[in-house]
Amino acid sequence: MKKVVLAIITIILLFPSLNYGKSDDIVYKRIAVYPSIVPAVKVLETSLKYGWHANGKTYVFLVNEISQKDILLGKLRNYDALVIGASGRQYLYGMDKLWKEMVRQFIASGGGYLGICGGANEASMGYEKPSNAMDYLINKAVLRIANVYINDDQDQEWQYLYKTAGIEGGVPIECRLLRHPIFEAYPNNTRIIRYEGGPGMYPANANDKLLGEIEPIAIYNEEPSEKAPLHHWYKKWGKWYMDGNITTDIKGQYAGIATTYGKGRIVLFGPHPEEITMIGGHVEEFPGRSKYTLFREKYLYRWTGGNYTSWGYNWWIIRRSMAWICGIDDMPSINDVVTIFRVPNNFMHMLYIDGRMIMPVPQNIVIGSLVIQAFVSNAEHVSFYVDGKLVKDVSSPPYTWKANLKGKHEIMIKAFDGNSFAYDEIEAYFI
Repeated sequence: MKKVVLAIITIILLFPSLNYGKSDDIVYKRIAVYPSIVPAVKVLETSLKYGWHANGKTYVFLVNEISQKDILLGKLRNYDALVIGASGRQYLYGMDKLWKEMVRQFIASGGGYLGICGGANEASMGYEKPSNAMDYLINKAVLRIANVYINDDQDQEWQYLYKTAGIEGGVPIECRLLRHPIFEAYPNNTRIIRYEGGPGMYPANANDKLLGEIEPIAIYNEEPSEKAPLHHWYKKWGKWYMDGNITTDIKGQYAGIATTYGKGRIVLFGPHPEEITMIGGHVEEFPGRSKYTLFREKYLYRWTGGNYTSWGYNWWIIRRSMAWICGIDDMPSINDVVTIFRVPNNFMHMLYIDGRMIMPVPQNIVIGSLVIQAFVSNAEHVSFYVDGKLVKDVSSPPYTWKANLKGKHEIMIKAFDGNSFAYDEIEAYFI
């Protein structure tokens, strides 16, 4: 709760720089995000740090991380929506009946839920026909708040997660977008969204009076295994041999749905709108190591030869989904402003000495001076703040500020574009 209060105070202190006039009503929506060691979850969290002005009101998403213990202590009541992204933790949490019941009660009472990839699995009815231990574990852990089954086979779709080469992995998959307020401002009916082993979804038949109607909002227009053919491999006497194709079967199934559970609204996506992706290119397999093989070498894949989109290419999908979840009719615009801390790295805490990144540490530590750097797109100007006080305005690249500080400080960057702004914030110890 302390973090939420501090965030509200910080945003209020910064509102004079919005220049929207004294007549604005400010509407805060408090978003709880489950943290994870998976970088995509940190990106998802950053994509939601956003505010916009419409029809005499200013809407602001206040984003905080929430823990399993927080939920067990009933702290979800301090929030308007819960976000679970690409992480396996929720399957373990879901084995706890009390945790599961607290989340279900929160949503049934009017709280919102946004689930991406594993977070979509967690909200579903699980597998219609479980076939292995992992399937049965997931079926025991799921919340059953969305009346869909998942098609996410360990030997098929999950291989696009297990074999990924990190940021170079993931497959750009075309999705067909259906009529829904989330997509009504988008001029086309398809969109490329990064895919990395998430589920296809299809109707289930659960009988629970709290379950709302399933509204498909996105359909997989391409089959991952056809667009990016992968194979099983084995190594014998130092040589690699192909051992069969990986075949997925999610084309034509739901890539995204909107629904309700009791009074709460829910949006689920199998692919990753929060992640950077490529336009064009092809898949390439190669021997390497990943976190899923305990440092053993195996065959991985990367997507190469295309052009990277910006980080915020699909962030409007996340922001508009959250606006719909929170019952906001004044939707954010599409292709909107983006900002992320580049230095210090907001996705991994680091030790910096005289501007050089040295090693990962539990908290950002800066010895000497450091040039704070921001990645920014679609912005008219950028402001840097220290502990809520404006220290620099920048109207053109590079978006940097040289920090010579002592002690612990919160640094915030805000990027403004017309009637909207994106923000990012970090804490760092300066020595």
